[in-house]
Amino acid sequence: MIDTEFKLKRYMKDCERFESLYSNRTSLGLTVFDGNVVPSVQGTTTDIAKLKSIFTLTETKLKQLQKEKEELHLKLSESESNRMREEKRFIEDKNCLKNEFLDEQIKYTEHLAQCKPLIVVEKKVVSQVDEVTVKTVQDTLNNLTNDYHRVKNLITRISSTIKTETEETTRKIQKAISEVDSRNKELVHRYTNEVQLRKLYHNQLVELRGNIRVYCRVRPPIKEDEEVDSVVSFDTYDDGIINITSKGKTQQFHFDKVFPMDASQSQVFDEVRSLVRSAIDGFHVCIFAYGQTGSGKTYTMEGTVSDPGVNQRALSYLFEEAQNTVWQYEIEASMLEIYNETIRDLLDADCEDKNKLEIKMKPEGGLYVPGLIATSVKSLDEVNEIFETGRRNRATAKTMMNERSSRSHCLLLLSIVGVNTITGNKTFGRLNLVDLAGSERTSKTQVEGTRLQEAKHINKSLSCLGDVINALKNKHSHVPYRNSKLTYFLQESLDGDSKTLMILQISPVEKNVSESIFTLNFGQRGMSAELGAATKKMEDGKEHFVYESEGSSVHGPGAHFREGKIKSAIRCNEGPQVKKLLRWEVKGTPSSARRPNCETPKSPGTSLTPSNRTPNFPKTVSVPSKLSVRYK
Repeated sequence: MIDTEFKLKRYMKDCERFESLYSNRTSLGLTVFDGNVVPSVQGTTTDIAKLKSIFTLTETKLKQLQKEKEELHLKLSESESNRMREEKRFIEDKNCLKNEFLDEQIKYTEHLAQCKPLIVVEKKVVSQVDEVTVKTVQDTLNNLTNDYHRVKNLITRISSTIKTETEETTRKIQKAISEVDSRNKELVHRYTNEVQLRKLYHNQLVELRGNIRVYCRVRPPIKEDEEVDSVVSFDTYDDGIINITSKGKTQQFHFDKVFPMDASQSQVFDEVRSLVRSAIDGFHVCIFAYGQTGSGKTYTMEGTVSDPGVNQRALSYLFEEAQNTVWQYEIEASMLEIYNETIRDLLDADCEDKNKLEIKMKPEGGLYVPGLIATSVKSLDEVNEIFETGRRNRATAKTMMNERSSRSHCLLLLSIVGVNTITGNKTFGRLNLVDLAGSERTSKTQVEGTRLQEAKHINKSLSCLGDVINALKNKHSHVPYRNSKLTYFLQESLDGDSKTLMILQISPVEKNVSESIFTLNFGQRGMSAELGAATKKMEDGKEHFVYESEGSSVHGPGAHFREGKIKSAIRCNEGPQVKKLLRWEVKGTPSSARRPNCETPKSPGTSLTPSNRTPNFPKTVSVPSKLSVRYK
């Protein structure tokens, strides 16, 4: 019992030490964010490094807390085991005492039985024994009787004491378990809050750095998978972590969001909704699904009639928001596919009989596809007609991996022009929804002939996309956008002027584990690519273009942005002194606006950015009086 109490006291001290360690987490640097404003793009590189350092430290401390929580659970398990051993030992001791008592009682009974004949004999000789002898025998008998009653009372007291101590020990153990359980719930709650806070800071950092957002979705097993165990597992407390096991080795991957196999289409769109809102507000947004063939990309993007995917939900949400009484929106939709490095208009049923479409560069800059049909849509029914037309015309075929495999990259292009009926301000948004064809191993799909040529073109274009991602990640001076039609068309979505989301689709089964790991590694490389903060494209009521980024804006007068070529010189004034003259050449539509290859004047609130980034003018330089534009 003393050993049990000692272990319990030591266990309680361990619990108090753990609670104290968690309470003192502020001294470890976990509250450095409180009261501070997150740095904007105008901040220096040192600010970003500081954020990275703080983020790393926070994550380290969270892992330490998780480890100590597991140790606490282990100690609780050990305490329970000790309690059970003590209880078992008590029962054994009790049984031993009971057996000893029974043995003594039997012996006493036997002894009493043996003494009865002697008593009879003694009675016969009593008369012959003197009074002294009689008194001696009587005293002996009384002593034996008293000893018997004393032993009996002692056994009763011992039994009562053991029962009382057992109940008290049980009560203390239950109380300790209850306290530990309560503390554990509190720690889980705090940990969940810390994870949410970390995600908030991470999302703000993504906005500032312009990283590609990466989500991962695991499709459920299908009939082609047969009945096999899943190689994928998820973190209970962090929905940004996915684990995949191959050959006894488990790898962990971190993304902005991980959707388990039971995630619904609506849950996926809830995470995408804010990007669609950005497109309405005048940003350029690109959402594309990436993964091997048969991993569920088309289901995520298009869905079914009863359970639509991102495309239709995005447009439904877009039309709901377009009912705003202050803003009026004009929406144009185009739908094309890139099949065997050939661009086909999916809204043109006779596109194969005409000249092939090509991606062209406008004289004033910006990419476009001459001859591509752009249809004005005013309702969701009209959009559904476009979807249906595109589905009928898209190239699909049956392979060993997928009964209806997409043999082309499908792009739904939406142009959104908003006009404020009160101020006359205009916004120019774009939403590109891309369903990439699936990467595949010809040895698995067992394709030949036309299907083999399709697979080669698909794999080549996806390889080129990987080269572009690697170049952006490593900040190469040359990014090979023109190596394929796909990357050339996505150039405006990957050059840093857009908000880009990559949805990774993977299979949960062992036979596809190598392709799944490749897809996850591709997504992590995409997360590492810094594109720069996206800019909002709008035009004020005085025909002045306004480029808004996080915390800054640039104004300038001009003709309609979509039609003209602007070569301007921006003169920045600070007080009576005139700073250097900056050459800024902006070509094409707002989505293809090229950033100046120059440095901004260094003044309070202004930070220097790389040559391919939009200059971060201070907030005070956001009115025409501070900024003048002239045309050539």
